[in-house]
Amino acid sequence: METYAVFGNPILHSKSPQLFNSVFREMGIDAKYTRIRPRSAHDLTDIILNYNIKGANITTPFKEDVIKYLNHVSDEVAEIRGVNTITNQNGKLTGYNTDWNGVVNALVNAGVALIGRKVLVLGAGPAATAAVYGLKKAGAVVHIANRTTQKAIEIGKRLNVNYIDFDEVAHKLSYFELVVSALLPNANPFLGVNIPRNLVLLDANYRPSSLSEQFMSFGCRVISGKQWLINQAVEAFKIFTGKAPVVEIMSVAVENELTFNYLKAQWIQMVDDKKLFTDYDLLISASNDNEFKQFLDEEISKTFGS
Repeated sequence: METYAVFGNPILHSKSPQLFNSVFREMGIDAKYTRIRPRSAHDLTDIILNYNIKGANITTPFKEDVIKYLNHVSDEVAEIRGVNTITNQNGKLTGYNTDWNGVVNALVNAGVALIGRKVLVLGAGPAATAAVYGLKKAGAVVHIANRTTQKAIEIGKRLNVNYIDFDEVAHKLSYFELVVSALLPNANPFLGVNIPRNLVLLDANYRPSSLSEQFMSFGCRVISGKQWLINQAVEAFKIFTGKAPVVEIMSVAVENELTFNYLKAQWIQMVDDKKLFTDYDLLISASNDNEFKQFLDEEISKTFGS
């Protein structure tokens, strides 16, 4: 059996195991997929190698830091400077970025034309940068804005797109036709602003955010982050297996919620048999049992509430 995992901090909220495991079962692939919280990007790659993890997805906050521990990266990683997919071929780790596919395909599959479309990307982390990269590649006219202006300026210059001062975006909103947000759920630069009804929003968040709720209240079309998630997973699946997944299966599986009463979590150092660690919903890398319990409490609180 081959093993796969998604790495992040926090990570218990991730729906990637639901997506991948459902398709593995449907397609008869002998593989399992779980969640792992590493202590660092270096720890992350050590876990992949030590547990012979065939493929991994990477989320916050490791997408940038992990690059220096990889043997190779694909061309888009060099431009985006963020990795969300890693393959392990006989101990050689290669990094890819499928976030940009997730953005573009989520919009195209929803019937949103991108060529010549005026797009505002909010945020300046690896997800937002991947969105900028993909949207420009698809022919959109892209502007980026971020609370820390310097980061938006740097990305704008590097990828040759426009940048806007974060304090100015509310005044210039009517210029745009599409907004792609990689902001945190409670971040919203448009509070108190009337949103033009023709605007379309793609929100990276799985669950309704302050921004998506405001856009919906003005009758705007909102595309959920679940579509971004599914479409980046489709491309990652192809990289992992060389096969196209059944997208309809992923679309059903993304609605499945992890249940607290049935949560199986373990300190990764306590799993002796490497073949068994995918039986857990969550594995945590920790230096001692107390740290494991602390990290587990943090994950539970962030996912299910305190």
